[in-house]
Amino acid sequence: MYIVLLSVLFILLAVTTLAAALSEKKDRAVIITEKMKCRGYYQSIALLWGLAVAVFIMCLIGSISPGDIRLQLISFNHSTWFTTVILILSGLLLAFLLYQTILLLTSAKSRGEAKKLDTGEGAGQSLPRTKKEKWLFSFMCLSAGICEEVIFRGFLAFLLQMIFPGIPILLVVLITCVIFGFFHIYQGLQGVIKTGLFGALLMCLVLVTDSLIPAMLLHFSLDFSSTFLLSEEQT
Repeated sequence: MYIVLLSVLFILLAVTTLAAALSEKKDRAVIITEKMKCRGYYQSIALLWGLAVAVFIMCLIGSISPGDIRLQLISFNHSTWFTTVILILSGLLLAFLLYQTILLLTSAKSRGEAKKLDTGEGAGQSLPRTKKEKWLFSFMCLSAGICEEVIFRGFLAFLLQMIFPGIPILLVVLITCVIFGFFHIYQGLQGVIKTGLFGALLMCLVLVTDSLIPAMLLHFSLDFSSTFLLSEEQT
């Protein structure tokens, strides 16, 4: 049963990854309007929650409980040194994201430098500029923080450990971060690498806390910090 569920998950991820990559390639050739950008946000939100719902349905079919995929309160079960290292790294990243967000909100110079990302084509166009875009982008960040953690660090990690009993934790971290990275292939090779490394930290955070909640918060914080890269414009 677990092998079937993993196969279905891979198919869903492959289809959505290909669709996102093709959509990104198509958008690079045009100037993105607010309407087009908002439509893209709506589609991403629907896609993320659609995948999450599919995962929950598969959990019901496979008699997999919320606790199995670590939808539960925090508890510490790993060695003290590993837990300490991961919590320090996660805390430093969270502090940096908070600092970056405050800097972008208060410094016109920082926003001016960030504006270089929005050159008229490519990934920069996905950044929100208007009030409506920023609200939708924020909800998309929240959706990603919740849904992607359930899918990758929750469901996928659980299936790997069930199908391959005794699999080394390091291998679980490696496999989930590679798949998570390729899920973001529309961001290009650099995006895949950065996302994969971030996914590895998130997987380690889930392991040391035995919960998806801290990873969801950190994931949301990272994505949400991009909301303020560009100054708000009136429509």
